[in-house]
Amino acid sequence: MSEALQNLRMLFLVGEPDGAERVDVADLFARRLAEQGMQIDYVIFTTGPDGFWREQEWHGARAFVVGRSRLSGVSAKIANKLIELGADLRTFWQALTGPYDIIQVRDKFVVGVLGLLAARLTGKKFTYWLSYPYAECRILDGQEGRARFPWLSIAGGNVARFLLYRIIMPNADHVFVQSRQMLEDIAAEGVDRQLMTPVPMAVSETLLDMPPTDAEPGTVLYLGTLVRVRRLDTLVFAFRQVLDRHPEARLIMVGDGPDKEDREFLEEVVAELGLQNAVEFTGMVPMAEAHERVARAAVCISPFYPTPILQSTSPTKISEYMALGRPVIANSHPEQSVIIEESQAGLCVEWSADAFASAIIKMLDDPERAESMGARGRDYVRQHRIYPVIAPLVAAEYARLANA
Repeated sequence: MSEALQNLRMLFLVGEPDGAERVDVADLFARRLAEQGMQIDYVIFTTGPDGFWREQEWHGARAFVVGRSRLSGVSAKIANKLIELGADLRTFWQALTGPYDIIQVRDKFVVGVLGLLAARLTGKKFTYWLSYPYAECRILDGQEGRARFPWLSIAGGNVARFLLYRIIMPNADHVFVQSRQMLEDIAAEGVDRQLMTPVPMAVSETLLDMPPTDAEPGTVLYLGTLVRVRRLDTLVFAFRQVLDRHPEARLIMVGDGPDKEDREFLEEVVAELGLQNAVEFTGMVPMAEAHERVARAAVCISPFYPTPILQSTSPTKISEYMALGRPVIANSHPEQSVIIEESQAGLCVEWSADAFASAIIKMLDDPERAESMGARGRDYVRQHRIYPVIAPLVAAEYARLANA
């Protein structure tokens, strides 16, 4: 246990619904930082009707749980917005009155301002954690027609950008971002680089404990969201070319989109190309099952369409693939390119159906070379991308804040 963190108290509002079970919260905070002595209370949002501000134990810590409305349709949207506003106000009050040293907000904007205000009124430290450029994503969704009300999405994104880059981040005591590229993007908005620390996504070391499994020949797997902004139809077009060389190959898409239209779009592309017998959509499956499917794949794909939004991400899937000993095909991306170069655990290509197809064919043509890449990936993850390695770096920042 770290003496510097032993008596440090934090109130941590976790952003997206069910985001608390993400590995960078449940493993990094609820396990690793707690083991080093931090005492953390959480505000957690769920997608179920779990009531409003219900106190319960979560991973051995105190959590204030905020559920969703039991209503449906427009009434549910209105009710959920009111629930969210109420949760923001309750968080503000908890931050004002609770025995905390640090107030931390992740990804949310209005409550980010309230958390900053509470910290300034009480002399506490305020930190902000940005895991994804949500403000820019809202604007892009409106501009490209993915939002139901484009003008509202664009307006909301611009308000969020103002709150984030003009109020929250410049006045925070520290800001944690997801990647070096995200740090550079935010610095370009005028936020001081010295305020920010990039914390890349890592994985639980339990993945390294899974015994090696014989790969199923010809299986090509993608694990993750099917959201339209990812442009995953490119993978389907690439796989059509792969079948000309390896007619026995199968493409497995593990995951689903936040809206049913996301998966339906890809299924339509598959049907138009006549690939129904060669492509499997698993839908959402338990993570243990997803990892089992990954461990049996011959090749795993980590595609990130090169938009400014996705360029700043820190992909989890590439580390999951590598931890499970799978060779990876990734497209050029600020973080993925570095990982592939340093680990030699796969191939990195430009974004195109032709480039993905060529790389997949190379892997399937030479399975021994592919397996040796996968073995190198496990070693790289063990040294660089598990939370026992990441946690001390994050803990050092909190200790510095506590002593400032």
